[in-house]
Amino acid sequence: MKRALLSSIILISLAFVAFSCGEEENKIEINDGVAIRIGNKKITDSEIDEKFELLPDNQRNNFAGPTGRARFVDLIINDELFYLEAKNRNLINDPIVKAELEAVTRRILIGAFYQKEVVDNIEVSDTEVESYYDTNSDEFSTLSLYKAQHIFSEDSMKCVQWKKRIDEGEKFSAIAKAESEDHSTASSYGDLGYFNPDGFIKFIGKSRTFTDDIFGLAVGEVSGVIKHEKGYSLVRLNDHKPASIKPLSEVRKSILEKLRGNYSKENLNRQIETLRKKYSPINYAREYVLETTRTPEQLWEIAQAEDASYTRILYYRELVNRYPEHKFAPQALFMIGFVYAEELQDLAQARRTFDELLKDYPDSEVVESSKWMIENLHQDHPRFESFEGVQEHLENIKE
Repeated sequence: MKRALLSSIILISLAFVAFSCGEEENKIEINDGVAIRIGNKKITDSEIDEKFELLPDNQRNNFAGPTGRARFVDLIINDELFYLEAKNRNLINDPIVKAELEAVTRRILIGAFYQKEVVDNIEVSDTEVESYYDTNSDEFSTLSLYKAQHIFSEDSMKCVQWKKRIDEGEKFSAIAKAESEDHSTASSYGDLGYFNPDGFIKFIGKSRTFTDDIFGLAVGEVSGVIKHEKGYSLVRLNDHKPASIKPLSEVRKSILEKLRGNYSKENLNRQIETLRKKYSPINYAREYVLETTRTPEQLWEIAQAEDASYTRILYYRELVNRYPEHKFAPQALFMIGFVYAEELQDLAQARRTFDELLKDYPDSEVVESSKWMIENLHQDHPRFESFEGVQEHLENIKE
């Protein structure tokens, strides 16, 4: 009887323990991975981790370790409490809040449209990358580099004597340090560092006469007496790195980014043109200006002074449309093509504009410049403040 009673007690105890354990396991399972509970809302540890990763590095350090994490979670709880109470008080319908939400929504939608319609649909093929690499090899070329040291004097006979001593076995560096009249390099044994054929050379400056005389030297060889703009030098060539072209594998990424950037600008221009046709916006400020601006000279001056590329194009185009016979008309067309090519990187539109100029104004003084621009559309040029600046730049390049 006692044994039966004892067995019953044991069974009841085991059942109680099992029930208690099961309940505890359920609690752990329910709360597993949960960092915050506010009413019926739960925020998981992984969500806390995501918020933590968004912090700058210096702020993460403030919440390091278990105690720091607890403080970080408290901050998130405070945010949630503010959010819940704001909703409870219906602040979403507050006029200021509604205006700010609309502004944020507007920015998000504009960004989403730009990403989807301008950026995401750009595809650059391997063929395009390779073609750009082949036709723009100068961008990826490295010039020859020479490293040399020299002994300098304004007296050629000193150089003759130094050369004789070197030929007899005296050290070049020792003479350079003790006797060179170039005090800027003497302390470093006449070291001129690295330079290329058209580059700046320490103390010498830019001197083709100097470099032409040393490019035939073998590494380790000492030149004869070289006459240059500053005086006379003996030169020892210490290193030569020949010209080279970076391999496609090394520059593929930069080409891809550049082409994607060009295509993005072209897509943007097409989108703007399409949307302007679709919605027919009216710029009353510009209409007022155009209505009160009667002469081509005034339109030309306004266009030249305008900073915004598209606006400048509109003024130039208005001049061409209103005064097609005026002397400024072909120049205005040229500037439209130039702005498309150099500022907006819309090479297709630039080409169409230059072709229009050649067709409508075949005798214009800017015809040759237009032809040159067509041949060099893929070359970058700086932005200029005036038509005269553009022409002077192109003339210098063509020379």
